[in-house]
Amino acid sequence: MSGRRAAIRCAPGTAERIVQAAVGALLAAFALDSLGDPLVAVVAAAGAAVLIVGAIRGWCPGGLLAQRAAARAARHQPEEPTRR
Repeated sequence: MSGRRAAIRCAPGTAERIVQAAVGALLAAFALDSLGDPLVAVVAAAGAAVLIVGAIRGWCPGGLLAQRAAARAARHQPEEPTRR
């Protein structure tokens, strides 16, 4: 069995996915408008890519952070003592 876990999904509905894709498109337009400042353009483009891909695949932007936090909590969870 592999150690890789399934991605945490928030199961967004159609309306949420459409709004997420629309916000991603607006952020992508902002990235294109900010080409004069490369740092802002790169950060905005990365955010737009996460939102658009998330809308297409059906996961929430915070799912990546939630998955890391869950893995960290599972690693640091103390073992339960065995009862006799």
